[in-house]
Amino acid sequence: MLMSSDRHAIVGEIGSHHLRFAIADIDELTIDHLVNFKAGDFSSVQQALFAYLKSLAKYPKIASLAIAGSIEKDRAHIANLSRTFTGKELEGALDLDSVTLIADIDAIARATELLGRHDVRKIAGTSTLADKPRAVISLGEKLEAAIAVPGGGKWSVLPSKAGGMFLGAADEEDLWLLEQVRQEVGGTSAGSILTSAGMVALSGAISRQAGATGRYSTVAAILAAACKEKEPSAVDTLKRFGLWLGRFSNDFVLATGAEGGLYLAGEMPTRLLEVLSKDTFEAASGNAAYSSTTPVYVITALNTALRGAAMAIA
Repeated sequence: MLMSSDRHAIVGEIGSHHLRFAIADIDELTIDHLVNFKAGDFSSVQQALFAYLKSLAKYPKIASLAIAGSIEKDRAHIANLSRTFTGKELEGALDLDSVTLIADIDAIARATELLGRHDVRKIAGTSTLADKPRAVISLGEKLEAAIAVPGGGKWSVLPSKAGGMFLGAADEEDLWLLEQVRQEVGGTSAGSILTSAGMVALSGAISRQAGATGRYSTVAAILAAACKEKEPSAVDTLKRFGLWLGRFSNDFVLATGAEGGLYLAGEMPTRLLEVLSKDTFEAASGNAAYSSTTPVYVITALNTALRGAAMAIA
């Protein structure tokens, strides 16, 4: 039953394409009354949240929002959008007692301890070591990473700047392709390359390499061409991108000691489920037996960040 007590909260996930809201029981960490709005249908987060609250007969007065972007002194900046807002602004406009803002990657990392087999798709590795650190990588318009570390009966989340790690070349062809992508996206760090813009740039480079003049403009178009039409340059794009992702993930796991598993989140891993495989990650690990046994999961549950947002105020 929907309640307005202080043990329930409004939770949200705020992204450049979607705005998800729900009511969470912050004791049981369950989610109810979930909606998934298109960000483009609203002029502001405030307008979207007002529309959601208006649809409810009764709602709590506290909220926790996971932001796909950055937070500076309580001001949220949504990735790739000019929209900004503060928790205080939402409190005043919507008559809420408190609004907590946390990073989306923080919320996802927190929630990994709650994920069951129906919330993820396992694609590599062996059994999860429940008491070991977990690595979390979110891929989409930007790359974000974090580590969830156990200790003292609870989990702590450590933010990571892994997106700044240099993505090195394995051979001359790799080097040429990375340079082509760098010219379009402005860098050869993982945070520049392993993004939707990076995949589109890679697709263009592979098409030019094959002598083609056309190119795909979106990740969706590349996936459709590769999976439905088996178009060679699109297939090669996904293979190369998967190899780069596997290489970066392997380095991240080795650097952080994340024996508890690697969790891939965000729009891109979900879309790439059909092309990511055990070989993608085990080939990248080479002789590093430690990282090749680490389980790799793609998070498929839409409410993961919402549950993590609830955990932040539990």
